[in-house]
Amino acid sequence: MRYLIVSDLHGNWPALEAVLKEARGYDQVLFLGDAVGYYPDANRVLDWLRSVNATGVMGNHDIWLLEIKSMQIEGPVLEILSWQAERISPENREYLSRLPWTAEVEGALLVHGSPLDPLAYLEEIEQARDVFEKVKHRWIFHGHTHLAGSYLTLDAPSGRATTEGSTQGRWVRYNRYAHGGELILAPRARTIVNPGSTGQPRDGVVGAAYAIWDAEEGSVEFYRAKYNLEHVLARLHHEQFPMWLYERLVLGK
Repeated sequence: MRYLIVSDLHGNWPALEAVLKEARGYDQVLFLGDAVGYYPDANRVLDWLRSVNATGVMGNHDIWLLEIKSMQIEGPVLEILSWQAERISPENREYLSRLPWTAEVEGALLVHGSPLDPLAYLEEIEQARDVFEKVKHRWIFHGHTHLAGSYLTLDAPSGRATTEGSTQGRWVRYNRYAHGGELILAPRARTIVNPGSTGQPRDGVVGAAYAIWDAEEGSVEFYRAKYNLEHVLARLHHEQFPMWLYERLVLGK
C-alpha cells in the first residue's frame, strides 16, 4: 500500500487542494492531526478528510476546538478556534471527537506530537532517542512541529548489548527534508518521520508539505506543493482574519 500523509492542515483549503492536484499513486490517506485552527476553511478540510475515510489522530488544535467553551479565550489562536467552533458542521464535530490520540497502520504508529506525549513537541535528538528507547515501532509518523524531516536509529545486531544493557543502538541522526527528497529505510533501521505541515510550514520553505509512504518498499517521499498564496489572502480578508497568518505562509515560518 502507498499512503498520502498530511499533517497540520489548519483550515488551509487552498494548500490542501494543491496537494490533491499534485499527489499521485497513493491508495489511502493518513492524517497526523490539527485539521483546524489558523485559517478559515476548517469545514472544507474536515469534509475532505471524512470523504476519503482518512485514518487520523487528534491534534492540539482539534482538542482545543472541541473544548473551547470551557477555555478562557485569550489571543488570536483561541479566538480563531472559537470562530471555527461556531461554524463547523455537526458531522465534522463528530468526526473530530472520534479521533484517537494514536493509531496504527501496517505496524506504523501515528501520533500528532510525541508517542510519549501526543501534545509534546518532538524536536530534539535527545527526545528522539528517548522515544526510540521506549517505543518499538519501526515506523513512527508525527506532526506538530511543522518541520519536514526524520530521525533515524539503528538497532544493535542480535545478541550485542550496548553499555546501557539494551540491544538497541544508541546512534540517532536527524535528516531535514524541507526541500523534498526520499528516505529509504535500511533493514535494521527505525525512523520517526514528520511530513511537514500542509497548512503552515515553518521550515523556511514556501508551499504545502506532504509525503508518500510506500509500506511495502520501505520508503517515504517528501514533497512541497506550490500554490497561489493570494487565494489564502482573499479568504483572510473576507473573514477579517489577522494578516500575520498570510505573512507566515510567505516566509514559510
